[in-house]
Amino acid sequence: MKIAIIGYPDSVKKILKTLEPQYSHIRFLPYEIKQLRDSVENLKDLKGRVDGVFSTGIGVHSEIVSKLGLNVPMVYSNREAGSILKALWEVRENYPNINNLKVGFDIVEKDVLLDTLDEFGITLDRVDVQEYEEDKTELDFLDEHIKNLSKGEVHCILTAFGYVYDYFKSKKKPVYRLQSTKNEISNQMKALLKDIKINENFKNRIGIKIVKIIKKHKKDELENDRAVFKANLNDIFLKYSKNIHGNYQEFSEDEYIFFTTQKILETKENEVNFLKLVNEIYMLGAKVAVGIGYAENIQGATINARKALNISLVNDKGEIFLFSDNKIRGPLYKKTRFDYSTKISENFEKEAKKIGITPKYLSKIRALHETFGKKEFTSKELSEILEITERSVNRIIKPIITSGYAEIIEYEVCTSAGRPRRVVRFNF
Repeated sequence: MKIAIIGYPDSVKKILKTLEPQYSHIRFLPYEIKQLRDSVENLKDLKGRVDGVFSTGIGVHSEIVSKLGLNVPMVYSNREAGSILKALWEVRENYPNINNLKVGFDIVEKDVLLDTLDEFGITLDRVDVQEYEEDKTELDFLDEHIKNLSKGEVHCILTAFGYVYDYFKSKKKPVYRLQSTKNEISNQMKALLKDIKINENFKNRIGIKIVKIIKKHKKDELENDRAVFKANLNDIFLKYSKNIHGNYQEFSEDEYIFFTTQKILETKENEVNFLKLVNEIYMLGAKVAVGIGYAENIQGATINARKALNISLVNDKGEIFLFSDNKIRGPLYKKTRFDYSTKISENFEKEAKKIGITPKYLSKIRALHETFGKKEFTSKELSEILEITERSVNRIIKPIITSGYAEIIEYEVCTSAGRPRRVVRFNF
């Protein structure tokens, strides 16, 4: 088993020091980053290489979730009562009369902090808490701390960010590190291992892949040419079926079905082999539409794969889609991929009606927010991602703007002739 430990160097080292003696059978892969945003992008090679991820904090965790798209269990070091008490113990060594102290905290939840102080009878003159917010960077937290220190609103800083800690240390300012305790780290590791076990059982489900060959036969094409094409195709499919430790059969005219497991289909090796297969078919003068489905049995997986294939056929771009657990995923292996739910609750329908959009498109737009980590899109971007015309995009957006759940914030100037494109910000 391989587990990646990702985050600021000192926290990575502490997690390794805590866990390696307890789990000698697990290979821990340390990835040290000193600042978010730029560094996380360099971790894309983790996909398909690890069984789980242990991040050093919620900031790192959120960056990984939004940017890497790893389909493995993940946990992060939380800052609970133990972390707070440990840091305050260090503060007490420098400030014996802690009752008169104004302290600036970050990342910890305010309720957890206040409950901890109350539970252990600790009184502080003032606490300023910067709780985690998705859009805030380390620099935002740092700026707020600097401002509060300069105004005298706090006397010292207790931070979960290694970057913030090192900055204040270099300036010789009173700063203390909020790090998870050994007990908190161990508890999170137990939760991660439990999730990995559940995930393994989940991935042993049946995996079905339906490949539809789209080939325009020329009127003057000889029957022998078609036979050669079919023979070459079968050679390609036979080799691929061995790679996935499964088998295949011709389902109908120009349609082939592969049987294996979800676990095998989600490996990096399978991704490489299948993209090679698609390229080889293209070299034969054809393209494919592909649908993948997972379920506990062959019938359910086949139904799901058929739903995914139908989406690929409608788009007519030779793309690959996946359907399982009431979610559409795709187009796979492309930058425009996003995953959205097809399960619509009664409350979801009511919300969609209030916003002025169909439940289907509400689900898709919500998925865009999560996948691309933003709420602002041009009509061209929405057109390309949703695979509809810009006119259709504008028709969908209009009632959302009218109901106040979206707004035009600026116009993107086009270099070519034509009307400028609107930049739309969704407010939900």
